[in-house]
Amino acid sequence: MRDLYLSNCEKNFIQKIISEGHRLDGRIYNESRKLDISYGSEYGSCIVSLGETKILAQVSCEVVQPKQIRPNEGILFINVEISPMAAPQFEANRQTDLTVYLNRLLEKCYKDSKCIDLESLCIVVEEKVWSLRVDIKVLNHDGNLIECASIATLASLAHFKRPDVTRSGDSIIIHTLSEKDPIPTVLYHYPVCVTFAIFSNNILVSDPSFIEESVCTSNSEEGSTGGLLVVGMNQYKELCVLNLSGAAIYNSNVVHKAILNAAEKCKNIVEEVKSKIVTDDNFRQKRVKINFADIITTDHIQTLCKKDLSICLKNFKINDVKQEDDSEMSEDNVTEDSKYDVVATKPNVAEIKSKEAKSSWIEISSESEED
Repeated sequence: MRDLYLSNCEKNFIQKIISEGHRLDGRIYNESRKLDISYGSEYGSCIVSLGETKILAQVSCEVVQPKQIRPNEGILFINVEISPMAAPQFEANRQTDLTVYLNRLLEKCYKDSKCIDLESLCIVVEEKVWSLRVDIKVLNHDGNLIECASIATLASLAHFKRPDVTRSGDSIIIHTLSEKDPIPTVLYHYPVCVTFAIFSNNILVSDPSFIEESVCTSNSEEGSTGGLLVVGMNQYKELCVLNLSGAAIYNSNVVHKAILNAAEKCKNIVEEVKSKIVTDDNFRQKRVKINFADIITTDHIQTLCKKDLSICLKNFKINDVKQEDDSEMSEDNVTEDSKYDVVATKPNVAEIKSKEAKSSWIEISSESEED
């Protein structure tokens, strides 16, 4: 991974506008970018968009031997891949510190929190169990990868259904989807990781963008107070993960505030995931064709939208400014009506009279007005 450096002007500008209560894209501190979840034709396949951050998640399963220490439990494996398609600073087929960081946080959030019933994945004790593999592919990196990756992991696991299995003697028959209905994954709770950027040791910024993350982490390296705080919670407001990268936090109120904000935000995200799954099930029951072709457009998945490239530090409408300028100009430049200026004082007079009298020409002279 090639290092990406920021200039001092960029760092100072971001720090100044955040200290004044503004953000580069016009959001407030607790406001997140638009979340969009789209499912594919296969179970467990989804694309999650958090602003311009795009992540593809795919869940697959296979029958393997269980671990010796846990012979009656299945296996969950999470793999994160970041290619140069996500950002030009990444290299192909090379593991970076960011991928290791994402892998560890996701494993803590979904494996260590015991959100999946691994015992339900057992087929034959000490012989055969299901192994679930979650592949996370970063399509575009625009900041806050851990939150987008956690939502993609949760959405794909909740949507995934494994084939049904029948045991006859020593043999095991794996049925296809046409033979028997698939079995959904059992989830005890729905954990989600939420990221906050800390500026000046007391300002919390929710869902930081790429440049905000870069400024925050660069400040921590230079000795300033700042860093990234990751809070993992479920819909029951139970804390699953708490991770801090960067400078140390000297004020406990910052962590308390982040946990309160994350609790409400995680609840809304889980409701969004559940509603999307219900909508997808209704489409599948109605035999509606489902794929990614409807969402992959020139301005949706792999290219930046024009509206997201604009800098909105203040909320105003350009039309209002133009109307105010026009009104001021009209008050300053007030002119008296001229008897020779027929078109300016009486617009469309000739057109109206021509319609009434049905004549093609009407002569309007100034001699009648002088007399």
